[in-house]
Amino acid sequence: MLILYLFGVLIALGAAAFVGGGAWLLRRAEIGQRRQRWQDQVTNPAGAMFNALFLASFALSVVISWQAYDHARSDVAAEASALSGLYTVVTDLPDSGPLHREIADYATTVINQEWSLLPSGGSSSVADNGLRQLSVQILAIPSTTDAVQAARQEAVKQLDDVRAARDLRLQDANRSVPSGLLVCLVITALAVLTHGLLVGSPHSLSSGITLMLEGALLAAAVFVVFVIDRPYHGAFTIDPDLIRQVSARFTPVS
Repeated sequence: MLILYLFGVLIALGAAAFVGGGAWLLRRAEIGQRRQRWQDQVTNPAGAMFNALFLASFALSVVISWQAYDHARSDVAAEASALSGLYTVVTDLPDSGPLHREIADYATTVINQEWSLLPSGGSSSVADNGLRQLSVQILAIPSTTDAVQAARQEAVKQLDDVRAARDLRLQDANRSVPSGLLVCLVITALAVLTHGLLVGSPHSLSSGITLMLEGALLAAAVFVVFVIDRPYHGAFTIDPDLIRQVSARFTPVS
């Protein structure tokens, strides 16, 4: 996380330096001083429009990212609850020891292997095989009594809940801000800076410093959106703490 902060600061400083350099290159231009009345009527509304479009793009991007993050946290909680329920239900099945071990191994695989693949949108084939193995073992249990049959049906239901929650988690890892919105954000940010750079030329020291600060803030805002554009990536990381807590309560069976 510290690296992200430092990288964001470097990007903001770089943007400020770039804008400052542009203002220095245009130090002899008098674009802003030579405007006629009709140009004033065009440039002021254009600047307001660019600012409004940037703010709208930025706000919408942040809202979409936060909603995706909040949804992903809820899905992880549902997955942990389903795993706990499955572990409890299989206790009522005959010879539940191997099933308990399979469930504990699956949780360990998710925590130690699959979670590290989520930032890139990947998944673990070992976890896939673990769920299939659990399904085969549960369905292979003979229904000797009504109680065993009911317990097996409930175990199958809980396993389906675990599988569905995992599928949602994998979908969350690939859910991001629409690319069109990100493009709009970048374009409007450049439009705001270009408009301020050209219309205000030649810049005084105070206006140049203000423009550099604006460039740094715009660059930082764009950077923030790109590092929170999807869960499990960048600043919006989600740890497997809930699943780890559930897994810690699984009693090893020898």
